[in-house]
Amino acid sequence: MVIIEDRTNTQHMKRHNQNAIASILFLLLTSISFGQSELSNAKNDCKYTLQWNCDECTFEWSGDCLNNLPEGEGALTVYHDTTEIMWYEGGMKNGVFNGEGSYRDGMSQMDGEFENGRFIDNNPFYQQRINMIDTTSFNKTDQWETKSVVTKQIDNLYFTFPSTGYGYENRDMLVKKCTDAFRKNCALINDTSYTEFTRIMFVDSKTEMLLHSDLFIKGGAANIWTRSIHMVISDEGTKEQQLLKPPISHEIMHMVAMTAWGNPSQNVTWLNEGLATFSENSCSGYSVAEIYRYFLAKKMLIPIESLTRDFYQTEEMIGYHQSAYIVEYLISHYGIEKLEALWKNGFTNFENIYGLTFAQMETELNLDIMKTIPKTPKIDWEILKEGCK
Repeated sequence: MVIIEDRTNTQHMKRHNQNAIASILFLLLTSISFGQSELSNAKNDCKYTLQWNCDECTFEWSGDCLNNLPEGEGALTVYHDTTEIMWYEGGMKNGVFNGEGSYRDGMSQMDGEFENGRFIDNNPFYQQRINMIDTTSFNKTDQWETKSVVTKQIDNLYFTFPSTGYGYENRDMLVKKCTDAFRKNCALINDTSYTEFTRIMFVDSKTEMLLHSDLFIKGGAANIWTRSIHMVISDEGTKEQQLLKPPISHEIMHMVAMTAWGNPSQNVTWLNEGLATFSENSCSGYSVAEIYRYFLAKKMLIPIESLTRDFYQTEEMIGYHQSAYIVEYLISHYGIEKLEALWKNGFTNFENIYGLTFAQMETELNLDIMKTIPKTPKIDWEILKEGCK
């Protein structure tokens, strides 16, 4: 599966969306899973794809099967050995949840509308992410056009820039920021170096972004499978061309971390996005710690159940920066090795890895940041929620 993660500067991930989105991102009418298991049921020759790795799991389905996949109304139960670990009752289409249904597992319970495996009932962020542009008329031209770019390879990095404009004029500065980000991010996760051949393309509009990365966003996108990074450096859709700050460190951290550690489990997508956001550690002049402190004071933090279950359907600016400060705290207090273990083994192993529950760690984290930043930062949420400047 192609894994794409994106981050907008004016809205982190509307994108990725998301949508948003997650990081991967986004994107995201179906669940993004970084480890899956195909389960079989010999009784009815039916198969079901579980969205996480489980070699010992089996399933039962009470309804009909079409093309060897659950179809129509019924109840689906997943077992680990003989223990029920997931249950769903409702509509299925092509083997995934569709229609009215009820779902429960060890961490969550949902009742309402499902679409292509995603719970969408009363979720405004999901609705934002399904507004797609009409590509039948997008960028339509009468004649063949010549588009000019400049390229340069530096060691394992192959750079592409527009042949005119801000990106071209500042290409040496942007290249340096990229190479610096690779060194810094490798050092952060204790990786010796990044040597994979990688294409890094800077484009000057959302139109060009869609043409090259399949995402209509003004931000950045990292595709781990094609080893490519795309970033927008200006927005030609405004009266006066607006220069944008591309999320260089963020997208490069995705590439570095997923190359070194592999693709994380779906329930730690927040960890992937949090690590990338922490590597940037700057949004409109605020650190991730300051932004987290503001969310804590305003009671805006997202429950961990939502972050682990549907990261890309949460409010982007909160989810990304909340996750980023959790990552910062885990690294500074417990070390990068345990963070790597959490990345590789999934959220359900949090207590085994850290020796305390997430709730206990979160309590310690909140007490710590209130001591570190006693006063609530004066952040204007109406401005901040529009994206990092």
